[in-house]
Amino acid sequence: SISQFYGARQLGHERVAGHVTDVVWLKPQDALRFGYRLWSERDTGLVVKLQTLSADGQVLEQAAFSELDLKSPIRADQLSRMMDATAGFKLLTPTVVKTTAAAEGWALRQSVAGFVPVGCHRRTVSISDQSESVLQCLYSDGLASVSLFLESFDPGRHPSHSQVSSMGATHLLSQHVPPDAWLTAVGEVPLQTLRLFAGQLERIR
Repeated sequence: SISQFYGARQLGHERVAGHVTDVVWLKPQDALRFGYRLWSERDTGLVVKLQTLSADGQVLEQAAFSELDLKSPIRADQLSRMMDATAGFKLLTPTVVKTTAAAEGWALRQSVAGFVPVGCHRRTVSISDQSESVLQCLYSDGLASVSLFLESFDPGRHPSHSQVSSMGATHLLSQHVPPDAWLTAVGEVPLQTLRLFAGQLERIR
């Protein structure tokens, strides 16, 4: 689907973090996704710099290595010690069950162009003797992704009107799905893409 919804254009070569890279522009073919400019290290193909671009070519988000040693050995024991250093943090261990949207009683009336389901899980976390369960279904076009989070609607916790926010290339849309669900759609896509997902979502049982 990447070649169907994005066009690729070679932009030349640049040095990033001391390495020679190939620069490629991935231009979207519609307004449902952002464009990308990426720098990949010539020998390994490792992406060392990535920009997310708006429809008019403005940089919405950027990530890049400032220093990179591809020959440095990786010490698994050192990484493990860093991961186990949890002092000062509250640890929550959710129960994760693999499922599908249809098995949970949800479906999209019509798919959003290019986005296909790539995973769906129900996560249950116990907090203060209470269990909270959230269904997360992930859709992707091979580059961009959208997560749909569905939980029980709580009038005391959820507002009656929809909520919209954004940070860089990431947009978030939250709204009540009658009669008893609350949807949070989030992804590095234009807001109109999230609105399409929300508009196509329906309960099938």
